[in-house]
Amino acid sequence: MSFKKILIVSGTHGNEINPIWAINQFNKEENRIDEGIQYTYAIGNPLASERGCRYVDVDLNRSFNSVNQNNDDKSRNYYEIKRANYLIKNFGENGSDPCGMAIDLHTTTANMGTSIVIYGRRRKDLCLAALIQNKYGLPIYLHENDKEQTGFLVEAWPCGLVIEIGAVAQNFYDPEIIKRFLIIISSLRQEINKLKNNLIKLPDQLIAYVHQGSIDYPKGKNKNINAIIHPRRINQDWKRIKKGDPLFLDMEGNTLRYEGEEIIYPVFIGEVAYKEKNIAMSFTKKEVIFLSNEWAEEFFN
Repeated sequence: MSFKKILIVSGTHGNEINPIWAINQFNKEENRIDEGIQYTYAIGNPLASERGCRYVDVDLNRSFNSVNQNNDDKSRNYYEIKRANYLIKNFGENGSDPCGMAIDLHTTTANMGTSIVIYGRRRKDLCLAALIQNKYGLPIYLHENDKEQTGFLVEAWPCGLVIEIGAVAQNFYDPEIIKRFLIIISSLRQEINKLKNNLIKLPDQLIAYVHQGSIDYPKGKNKNINAIIHPRRINQDWKRIKKGDPLFLDMEGNTLRYEGEEIIYPVFIGEVAYKEKNIAMSFTKKEVIFLSNEWAEEFFN
């Protein structure tokens, strides 16, 4: 579909409050229509936001593969499943107020800095990510091929990406984090306008950190964590790991090391919300993805 409307979502996780503040600050009348494109702003999970928790029943940002499926009676009544259906029915490609793109704003407790997350290799997503990376040098996390992690919000739209900023504690307002969101949102609008008017040339390539899988904290027979993230790994998101580098430290002071042969780059190290998902960190490989200017020319078709 032609991009006549773009959806910007904050509060997909209720305890990520800085994106909500940023959008409330940004969402003024002059920021609703730009270059013939209308911007719609929505809080993804208003009940969780009101309660200050990540979600009420299930993670909303893992619930969009449940839309239009024959869920059992219990899951059908989950608040987040209903909310995912509401967002699709109202703002989805075939919704009552259809949007051709979704931009989802998130914060993380991990030291990810300001980064972009895309899911799969859709050309439009790659175009936007490449333009922002070219402008600010931001890392791009390309999440794909993980059966354990699916149903992300932006996957439900023809085009979409996530702005992920951290580190910041849950339910804590950080003016610097808010400022970064405002900068990236404004820049995205500028790049989209240039694409619409054929005023931009894509960079030849982008550098992506491609998801390879996730590892859990080491656990004993009672399933309790028996080793924590090694001090040399803390706050080292995006930093390369080679064979023999430390990953975890147990109670006896023993170091558990990376035993793989390939160089990898960890992300979301120690993310608080991922502990329940049995994820201590995710591993990525660095990949160069080559672009074609035809993708930019096709962006609005």
